[in-house]
Amino acid sequence: MKRKEIENRRSKPVKILTLFMNILQIISLAFLVYSVSLIGKIETRLIILGVLIAILINFVSIYLLRRLTKKNKLIKIIIFILISLLFIGIQAYAGYFVKRTYSSLDKANKNEITYESKIITMKETKIKNIKDLKNKSIGIVLDKTSIDGYIIPQEIIDNNSLNNTNEIAEYNTLAEMMKDLYANELDVAFVPSNYTSMLKSIDKYKSIEDETKVIYKKEKTYTKKEIEKITGNETTNTSSKGKLTEPFTVLIMGIDSTENTLDKNATGNGDALMILTFNPKTLNATVWNIPRDTYVPIACFANQKENKITHAAWGGESCMIKTIQNFTGINIDYYVKINFKGVVKIVDALGGITIDVSDEMDGVCEQDSNRSFANQQCFKKGKMNINGEQALAYARHRKTLALGDFQRGLNQQAVVQGILNKLKAVRSTSKALEILDAISDNIDTNFTTDQILSFYDIAKVLFTTSSNDNNIINLQQLYLMGTGQMIYDESIGLELYNFIPNQSSLDQIVDTMNQNLGKSKVPEKSKTMDFNIEEKYEMKIIGRDNLSSTSTYKLLPSVVGKDVEQARSTLQALGLSVVVEEKEFVKSSGYTNGQVLEQSYPEGKRVDLISGAVKLVVAKITDLEEKEEAESGFTNISINIADSVTIDATNGETYTESDAGVGTGSISAEYNGVDITSEININVTYSNSTVTSSTPQLGTYTAEYTATYNGETITTKTKTIIIK
Repeated sequence: MKRKEIENRRSKPVKILTLFMNILQIISLAFLVYSVSLIGKIETRLIILGVLIAILINFVSIYLLRRLTKKNKLIKIIIFILISLLFIGIQAYAGYFVKRTYSSLDKANKNEITYESKIITMKETKIKNIKDLKNKSIGIVLDKTSIDGYIIPQEIIDNNSLNNTNEIAEYNTLAEMMKDLYANELDVAFVPSNYTSMLKSIDKYKSIEDETKVIYKKEKTYTKKEIEKITGNETTNTSSKGKLTEPFTVLIMGIDSTENTLDKNATGNGDALMILTFNPKTLNATVWNIPRDTYVPIACFANQKENKITHAAWGGESCMIKTIQNFTGINIDYYVKINFKGVVKIVDALGGITIDVSDEMDGVCEQDSNRSFANQQCFKKGKMNINGEQALAYARHRKTLALGDFQRGLNQQAVVQGILNKLKAVRSTSKALEILDAISDNIDTNFTTDQILSFYDIAKVLFTTSSNDNNIINLQQLYLMGTGQMIYDESIGLELYNFIPNQSSLDQIVDTMNQNLGKSKVPEKSKTMDFNIEEKYEMKIIGRDNLSSTSTYKLLPSVVGKDVEQARSTLQALGLSVVVEEKEFVKSSGYTNGQVLEQSYPEGKRVDLISGAVKLVVAKITDLEEKEEAESGFTNISINIADSVTIDATNGETYTESDAGVGTGSISAEYNGVDITSEININVTYSNSTVTSSTPQLGTYTAEYTATYNGETITTKTKTIIIK
């Protein structure tokens, strides 16, 4: 009896523990089933089978544990409790891993974007904060679809009543506004948070961080649906396409952001622009790096003015997508915006990558992620293991490369390929989560999470059919040929380098992309090509051969300094009309008769954008000796000589004519409206001849200055000289 009572007392806590373990097991199983359901669209049959097996094992173990509890088999109960703990741990960790993976992928499509607007002024101004804005001129870009350039600035204006005591100046582009700010024709300006990244690639603004200061800033967060409603740009919203089973295009846009993540809107330059087409049915892909200086109409600029395509990023991904679509006729299905600084984190999370440094990059050094040479990154040709800072520097560099943007595009592809190759070696779940977090924090896309998951089927084929020593996929490279031209940029007021695309090269690129997208017929010889992912494939670069000549723009030359008739002939040959305005000068002015002094339009301006005639200001040389009898005489006479001067002779000082102010600029005059300054002579008469000697007599003397032209006195002035 006592033994039974002891067993009953002992069985009670065992039953409670067993019940608790059963509940934990069911909860962990439910968490695992929920987590796995999030990714249920990949390997659906295996997932269902795995879930059913897990449920069966769990319920069998629960049943057996309860049976053992009733029989009071303590040792077996302990064994099954330990097994249950193992099940709970495995299920909980598996559920956690799957849920974290899904959450990281879900973060790649950022539903909320934080925008920030700033008010800036030149550093030397006395304006310190927004309270100092009284009777000032305030610049704003008149783009009502721009959240950080117009929407938020308007809220700042209204909330602070800035339009009551200030003048609000509206501009078509950021560049036009900055030109006036730098010219001190504007006191302050509203700019996006990344204004330094947007402008510092232009020589005029290379020191913009040191030359301007922020006096006010405001942040505001919007959902993508709100952004779509404000801007009217559907491309900012999540793509409506389902699973990726049909060919598609992706715009990969590298943003040179100052932030460490892409939680904030990055509207810097599109420093890397890559168009990918991918056919899931054939596993064929094309890749095209668009040169950042390509001269195209910008969709979000007033009247779609032509400019560097990189500046389309000022209007965000929607502006860039529309610009590329208008330029190529290819519809962009998806975009992936990558923060350049994020490359550092991704590569470091992988433990570095291996690339084959090209001959062109041998010995090259580049700035670090903070644009500083204090921690410069350098390269040697051949196989090289590189970290995150080096990977970013390798992908960024272009200034010393003979092929410029094209070579940089190849370098960027090498970094991407290095990342993909290293991903194959990842075996640790914690490392996988670290990499996923680094990626999701630094990209923004309109791929849905389900669409991203559908890449699993493609990746499974590529990863399982490629060896560790080979690239996981070969891409067909596309290369845009063209010609460089220095074109005057009206908004900046400078001639800037632009890349004029070759139309036949562009046609080849577009045709190749359409073939891969299944929108045009593939040539017979292309159909017979065998593709083996394990074999080295020597790619033919599309867009470089069998091209027509590049059509460039007619640009206005500088005719300043040329003879007017020669200038007229040059301009008329460009189809321009010419009007001439003469300006009279004397013979000694240094000009020649008919020499062009000014032209009304700047050098490098596109001829097709010139309206009306080109006005030339031309020198007309006048002989004033023939006008001595004219009714009007000398006018606008000015003599700039001090009234007195003191010389300390006891300390070795001596008086010279330069002390009197004699020389260039000391006098000016006109005769009948003609400047004769350069032909005026000044004579000096001293009341004591020792004044200009090395041993002058002490005392007070005078100097009489007489200005003459052709022997005729124009004006005189007396100066007092004190020698002590």
